[in-house]
Formats: sequence, C-alpha cells, structure tokens
Amino acid sequence: MISASIIDYLGKYENGIIVPLSLSIENTYHNAIFYYTDDKMIITVDDSLNKILNDDIQNTEYYIPLMESIINTVQPYDVVIKDIKDYNFE
Repeated sequence: MISASIIDYLGKYENGIIVPLSLSIENTYHNAIFYYTDDKMIITVDDSLNKILNDDIQNTEYYIPLMESIINTVQPYDVVIKDIKDYNFE
C-alpha cells in the first residue's frame, strides 16, 4: 500500500490546484505532484517510485486506491480555488 501526505497547496494553474505530496511505500518516501480540477485529477511521481514498482504507477494495483485516498484528503476544489493564488513557476 502507498500512503500520501499533503505537503502544501502551491497554487492554481489553468484553473486547477497544484499539491506536492510525500508518498510512502515500504518505509521509503518519494515526491509527487497531484493536480486536480473540478472534474479531473492527475499524479506525477518521481522515477525512484516507478523503479520500485517496476512500472508507471498508473499501471499498478496501487493507483486507484491511492487516487481515492488523495482526493478524499485534499480540500474540496470549490473551497480551495476561491482563495488560492496563481502559481508562479519562476
């Protein structure tokens, strides 16, 4: 099982919210970025996690439970999007 911890809400980008995560599996921690809108979500994980899984996370049994866990943990989109500032990539 992979567990996720929210690090922060970085900002909004193209009407979505950028959230850095720490993912834990087998007592190791890996960085990830979770991006969600009112109707979509995506996660990007570091290559070291994909190496441990021997595949992209999206192709593993961990993906659906992880995404469900994250979307149930983050603040609702409608609440966050009103108050969060645009993310500055510089």
